[in-house]
Amino acid sequence: FIDEPYLASLGSAFVSLDNDTVISLTNEVLGGISKLKGMHCCGNTDWSVLLTTDIDILSFDAYNYGESLALYPAAVKAFLDRGGVLAWGIIPSEEATLPGETAPNLLARLEKLMRLLSGKGIDYDILLERCLITPTCGLSSISSQAAVKALELTAEVSREFRRSHKLT
Repeated sequence: FIDEPYLASLGSAFVSLDNDTVISLTNEVLGGISKLKGMHCCGNTDWSVLLTTDIDILSFDAYNYGESLALYPAAVKAFLDRGGVLAWGIIPSEEATLPGETAPNLLARLEKLMRLLSGKGIDYDILLERCLITPTCGLSSISSQAAVKALELTAEVSREFRRSHKLT
């Protein structure tokens, strides 16, 4: 996995790179990886750019920015059609947010986002098959106790998601 901290600035006055250059440079970096290629972007961005690169897995902050992915249904569909996987960061990694969250609430939030994409023409069964459940971002900046809670919620949401959709 490559942790991409800056693509949220794409299209702003602070980044003068065009999309083709971003895709080309990203693919150059990914070219050195011979196995599955994953990229994590913890901010909001033009998802069509990342989905057009040679990544196999897109890890994104679905908790805060999940609805924005639905703005790019053609890019999401093309990514999934070529075998791509979405790693839904639905478990918050912010210490202040974690205490108020429960697995049922997070599962409902995830399923709402998946239905939103499905409503844009993306096959719901493919979304189910190509789904990973993760925290929104890394857990190194929060306390050990909060990190344990985030991991427990991740496991619980994943278990319930697989159970409710009869996935193995």
